[in-house]
Amino acid sequence: MASATPPARLPQSATPPVCWKADYAIAGDDGSATVWVCGYRVSASAFDAAQRMTPAPDEVRFQKGLYFAVVEWSRVSRANITALVSAIERTLPPE
Repeated sequence: MASATPPARLPQSATPPVCWKADYAIAGDDGSATVWVCGYRVSASAFDAAQRMTPAPDEVRFQKGLYFAVVEWSRVSRANITALVSAIERTLPPE
């Protein structure tokens, strides 16, 4: 993943996170997904971002330990986006 600016709707915090972004082409769906993973110094800040970021269609957000992830997609089946989100969640460290 390449270093990136945070997602546009990510709430501001006193200590900005370090974010990475990856773009995926989803085989079989002719769709795409964009993934941001933002790392915070404390898990409470990641949790706060997860609570305060406004929801959007075709997007899922989750927090795991020090990390907050945002996955946006277009023209992707539910099975394929679920597989992508599950894979991302498994790779993030618990704390």
